[in-house]
Amino acid sequence: MKSSSVVISLLLAALIPAFTAQARTYGRHDRCGDEPLLQFLDDLRCFPLGTCERDPYEERMETERHDFTQSTTTVGRGVVQLEAGYLYLYKEAHGEVEHAHVTPETLLRIGLSDDIEFRVKWNYAWQFFEGELDRDSALDMIWSVKLQVTDHCGWIPESALDIRSSVPTGGSDYTLGRVEAGFDYIYGWELNESWTLSGATGYLPSGLGDFSLLPDEPESDHFTVISQSVALGTELTEKNTLYGEWFGLYSHGLEDNFSLGFFNIGVDHYFTDDFLIDFRVGVGLTEDSEDFFAGVGGGVRF
Repeated sequence: MKSSSVVISLLLAALIPAFTAQARTYGRHDRCGDEPLLQFLDDLRCFPLGTCERDPYEERMETERHDFTQSTTTVGRGVVQLEAGYLYLYKEAHGEVEHAHVTPETLLRIGLSDDIEFRVKWNYAWQFFEGELDRDSALDMIWSVKLQVTDHCGWIPESALDIRSSVPTGGSDYTLGRVEAGFDYIYGWELNESWTLSGATGYLPSGLGDFSLLPDEPESDHFTVISQSVALGTELTEKNTLYGEWFGLYSHGLEDNFSLGFFNIGVDHYFTDDFLIDFRVGVGLTEDSEDFFAGVGGGVRF
């Protein structure tokens, strides 16, 4: 692991207790005791034809795609949100250079109720290797259900659970050839009027078909990936937000397991509450990681 990874990890470990202490005072909703322990269960009374209380258009949209750590909220009942973008990755190891391009990074989000969301993700990747055959094909489609779990109340974070499953629809270079299921638990605290702290913990069997995690023969290799992230975000202006993030992915079950660590920063620019674009750039922190990546994209809410 590079020394910069150790420094960033220690810095985050030092910051988290201080920031979460502030979170006892500040919060987006502060509805302690007014909501059920598992918020999505309360939606059963208004799903699919009942009347829910939340107006999803009262607040501006939040996207998933701009960083590794997803949003702690669902889109809201009746909302259709489309997100897409482009990602470039570069890696040099043992004198060999690899370039990768990923697009359209499509994520379709449909609000079934206040706190229950259905999602479909689809992607295509190109990998170019020096001295080796290039690869390109579609990745396996991912569908998921996202559930709003808790609201922010003191130490209890605002949180959501994304339960995912792959569908073997990808090309021969990247498909798992089977169905895999995993999850991502996302949590966050509003520290004050300008700063937020969030993180996510995930379990990804066979990497759920992410091309950058797959071995040479994805259909025959079975392994697991554990992911963890921490992100700190702030409001720059009424139209712009900034975040810094660390995330890591760690495999188990491969002959040559990997340990990936990254640090990235990004900016979101809101044209309206229902339309934004985002920019991000990041670097790898371990020998297994890509050396550099950059992306651009956005989202629109209907």
